[in-house]
Amino acid sequence: MLLAYVLGSIAGGLGMQLGIGGLIELLYYRRRRQEPEAWKCQPKRFPSAENRRSEVILGAANMTVASILSGFFAYGVASGKLKTTIYFGVGPGILASLGLTLAYFLLTDLGLYAAHRFLHRPTLFRYIHRWHHKYTAPTPFTAAAMHPIEFFTYQSIMAVPLFLLPIPLPGLIFVLLYQNYVALIDHSGVRFQSWWPWQPPTQFHDDHHVYFHVNYGQNLGLWDRLFGTWRRHGRKYGVGVFGGRGETVAGARDHSFVDYGRNAPARGVVTPSAVAASTSERAAS
Repeated sequence: MLLAYVLGSIAGGLGMQLGIGGLIELLYYRRRRQEPEAWKCQPKRFPSAENRRSEVILGAANMTVASILSGFFAYGVASGKLKTTIYFGVGPGILASLGLTLAYFLLTDLGLYAAHRFLHRPTLFRYIHRWHHKYTAPTPFTAAAMHPIEFFTYQSIMAVPLFLLPIPLPGLIFVLLYQNYVALIDHSGVRFQSWWPWQPPTQFHDDHHVYFHVNYGQNLGLWDRLFGTWRRHGRKYGVGVFGGRGETVAGARDHSFVDYGRNAPARGVVTPSAVAASTSERAAS
């Protein structure tokens, strides 16, 4: 019984990672390799062969360990040996269950934003988060390619509320699948627009890998808007510019938020300051 939960969890975790990642790899990085201007967030940049290997191996290792732990967790809940606040059925009612699912989503997304931003503090960035930021031209396989401490910090943020906040099992499954899907798509390197008004397009997080200390949000753009860490015009960003708000460019008059909407012009051309920042990061790693 326990083995079935563990194997099922591994199959689900790796299946989603390798399945979606492999499909994007085939449709874009292989079949459309010769026309990156038509689809890629950074058409002039592709990851090196060494980075491609390392992100697949590191990401798969993190996902495998997390899936094993998830299998034990699921078995504990199903067998009644682990006491959580997850409930089956409609519980307090459909509307209340939808509200609790939304509360779990918002709470964990805020936690992921806060943890991600905290990992951009100079010392933590240098020793932990830089593992993830060596991939300056991300692909779907970059999503889980990070220091194990960072990976399991995010996993803990998703797990802790399950002992505190009542949540229906279907709602929990939906949130976890949605967040994993968004992480893969956000790191795809492909210019996808969002179907949902609360979800920034892929260019938003791709810019995080270009400009480093900005655009920290995981699933919502809300937190970056509220806390002033959404990328702005008239600001300089780079690997050495910490804090999330950039440095004001002398003489700049426009400090508005960068438009990532459907009508925004396709970028993909990396600015000189971003190139310099990325070069410094590669040299330091």
